[in-house]
Amino acid sequence: MPNNTPRNSDLIHSTGNANYNTSPDVFEKVIHAIPEDQQEILRHWYFMGKDHSWSLTKLAKVSGVSSSTLSRIFSGNYGAELVSVCATLVQARETFVETIDNPEFIMTSLAKHIFRICDRTRSLKTVTLMWGAMGIGKTTVAEEYKRRNNHGRTLYYRCSPGLTFVQLVTELSRACGVSGSKQTHLRLREKLFTVLSAGNRLLIVDELHQLFLRRASSDITAVMQCEFLRECYDRSNCGMVFFGTKALEKHMVAQKESLAQLLDRGTMPRITLAPKPTKSDVKQFVANYGLPELTEREPQAAAIIADILASSGLRKLTMHLRDGAATAAKQGEKYVWHHFVTTFEDIQSLSK
Repeated sequence: MPNNTPRNSDLIHSTGNANYNTSPDVFEKVIHAIPEDQQEILRHWYFMGKDHSWSLTKLAKVSGVSSSTLSRIFSGNYGAELVSVCATLVQARETFVETIDNPEFIMTSLAKHIFRICDRTRSLKTVTLMWGAMGIGKTTVAEEYKRRNNHGRTLYYRCSPGLTFVQLVTELSRACGVSGSKQTHLRLREKLFTVLSAGNRLLIVDELHQLFLRRASSDITAVMQCEFLRECYDRSNCGMVFFGTKALEKHMVAQKESLAQLLDRGTMPRITLAPKPTKSDVKQFVANYGLPELTEREPQAAAIIADILASSGLRKLTMHLRDGAATAAKQGEKYVWHHFVTTFEDIQSLSK
């Protein structure tokens, strides 16, 4: 997209807010008219501090730019050119080592698939709907994608059941960094659109099926909420990914005419996620807990794992692997399949 904004001689204009409590929507308005490369580096450091809950002093120490300068830039009170400041910030980004590894997360085939879809949705600025069985790891993967694609690039919201329309607007806005106890929902909407439309953002909405739960057949609140999400896309042109269980597919099909506006926004196909992990995925989970490879010499463990995956999914398997590891640690022993099997059997016996 061509950059029609003026170049380096442009200054940021004052908005009257002079501290790091500047909300994302105000910050985005402050920087919207400067060159895109300067927007990108300022956005990186602004949201870096927000992600880590740093004070302005801490952010200044890491970025190499004084706290007073950062405060004036973020709030729109900086009355000088940004070329040298942005050069300093670029250099600081190149030398700063940020730890993003998460040893608890395993890059399964499902995770790789979802990561690719999210990347594609962001680049195309389109809408993607994904649904799958409970317990396969959708939320874990979505949260990890957000964590890795951070600094304001990815926004994540998890739906709750029984929300009114205004509550959804308020909660989604808060998840995107926009809040205000005295703000009307109409005002919050405008602030939210400002945040979503800036930068190359992706909004992930998880548990979308929750909006349809506990509703009378005549209640159209969920449809109105989905129409609001459609409006978010239309007003922002922000890539959006929706996750839900198989119940989401049922609701989308049952109310297709009412939800056609949202469904038709996406160029990506609606995606049904694989219900079971691959053998390679299971092998990775086993290795992650330090267990020996599962072979025919461990028929009990193999049968238990097969039953868990068939009835409950990967999330439940992870919980049982963790329980076995806790038993081994408590006994001061190296974790082996015996701990997994006996712990599983002990837990099952409690329900009899």
